[in-house]
Amino acid sequence: MAKKTKEFVQDFAFYEQLWEYYIRNRGKIRSRYNDLTKKFLAYNDSNENSDAFLREPQFEALEMYVFVKEFMDNAHMYQMFDEWRKRENRFSDASYYTIHKGGQGTLLDMGDEQNEIVFKQMKKYKEDYPNYIYALTMGLGKTILMATCIFYEFLLAKKYPKDKRFCHNALVFAPDKTVLES
Repeated sequence: MAKKTKEFVQDFAFYEQLWEYYIRNRGKIRSRYNDLTKKFLAYNDSNENSDAFLREPQFEALEMYVFVKEFMDNAHMYQMFDEWRKRENRFSDASYYTIHKGGQGTLLDMGDEQNEIVFKQMKKYKEDYPNYIYALTMGLGKTILMATCIFYEFLLAKKYPKDKRFCHNALVFAPDKTVLES
């Protein structure tokens, strides 16, 4: 008898769960950022700065980039998913960031079997978070978003040179047409 292979739910998107978690806890999370990060986000937030350059989807992606970088301490997606599915650390019912202390009923629960399948798939590929963040629609401004993220990295690396979360250099490959137009 052939072993039946189980497949994971195709329409599950973990980044939607992370975004929901971030939105529900935005104030608490942003209060934990250092002052430079707060100022950087405020400068790019059109709700706080009428001259902000980023459009809403770009700013949301930047917020997620900073969230994963600083709040989640640069964890891989599979590590964040594992904590989320097990309701550990920041995702636990006892966490300061949990709204519903009796249980996080707002989080999608696919069940243990599906969660395990998704976790194994995520761990197999060890996808880094920028791959999720930069998965925006064509024409939305990923080039500008990437430049903003690189600037953020360099800004914080200069201010906090010993903090390993921030990169101190970058190598950018881009078609000459993109560079000339941007």
